[in-house]
Amino acid sequence: MRILKFILPLLVLAVGVGIFQHLRSNRVEPEPIRSQVRPPVVAVKEAVLQSISPQLTLFGRIEAPSNSEISASISADVLVVRVREGDAVEAGEVMVQLDDADVTLQILQRKASIAEIEAQMESDRLAYAADKELLAREQELLALARKAVDRSRTLARSRAGTEATLDNALQQEEQQLLAITQRQLRISDHASRQKLWQARLDSAMAALDQAERDNERTVVRAPYSGRINQVMVSPGDRASPGTPLVRLYDSHNLEVRAQVPGRYIPTLQQAVDADTAVAASVRRNDRVIELQLDRLSASVATGQGGVDVFFRADNGLLPVLGTTVEVSLELPTLSGVVAVSPDALYGDNRIYLVEDDRLRSVEVSRLGFRLDEAGHQQLVLDGAPFAGGGRILVSRLPQAIEGAS
Repeated sequence: MRILKFILPLLVLAVGVGIFQHLRSNRVEPEPIRSQVRPPVVAVKEAVLQSISPQLTLFGRIEAPSNSEISASISADVLVVRVREGDAVEAGEVMVQLDDADVTLQILQRKASIAEIEAQMESDRLAYAADKELLAREQELLALARKAVDRSRTLARSRAGTEATLDNALQQEEQQLLAITQRQLRISDHASRQKLWQARLDSAMAALDQAERDNERTVVRAPYSGRINQVMVSPGDRASPGTPLVRLYDSHNLEVRAQVPGRYIPTLQQAVDADTAVAASVRRNDRVIELQLDRLSASVATGQGGVDVFFRADNGLLPVLGTTVEVSLELPTLSGVVAVSPDALYGDNRIYLVEDDRLRSVEVSRLGFRLDEAGHQQLVLDGAPFAGGGRILVSRLPQAIEGAS
């Protein structure tokens, strides 16, 4: 038994070694795995020159050329505010009512001044008429005074009269001459006095007109039909000349301001100068709003990379003031251009042509975008580099380089 316990493990070990040697000598060597580089699958498109109307996507803002801030013209208390922010108003509609008590008192004072001046003018006219009548009588009295002087002088020579009598007669004559001179001066000065009174009357009438205008300005009305976008006062506030009351804009005359890159400006300016319609559209809440290019800005603000353009909507359906919208601009039709997928563009201005199964780099000039019949966006390129045709790489390769195959 002891010998069996000793021999059995050795026997098992020997059998195991024999099986290992058999398997090792009869094993089959596997073929080595070889890597295969598959050529990339690319899509190409023939370069075909076409006449296309490119599209630009712009971001614009709704603005109102008529955007007014209505201010107080007089000093008065605010009695009633009849509008609130967002209200629509018609031209002439009352928006704010100011207290007219002070202005009413001014009107009464101006009317009293006018009545006083008119009374003074009438009194002067009556005095003028009386002066003319009195002048004739005073001239008669002067003639009598001169006769009295002649008699006194004759009597004095004949010793029948005294020197004192002659002196009194001469004094009466001089006094009458002085009275006539003063009367003639008053008559001659009548025209000047009337001009002075008329000037005072005109000034008083102007002051009355101003007071009446101020009275009209106590009722603040909408200058045009529009929408209120801000109310700056409340009942009980004290308004002074220049105090802002209400802001409103003409909701029927809105426009879209958008910035267009500088390279498209010559084309648009040429269309505007030729009075050629340039269409655009805004999509808002599943609704398309048709626009027309109205004008280009006359200057470029500091820091801008393009020029502002303005669009109008003939149907008046633009969103509220200040809304940001996406504008699709239809540029004038261009001839000799090529339309490709945006995937064909590498970087900012490079595409690749496939020639003899190799890539050739070509610099291009972008002219805009357009939507094909399926609604897919296509890039519109200047067709000058493709005058001789060619196959354009339109699939995206991660490492496309010149000469790659």
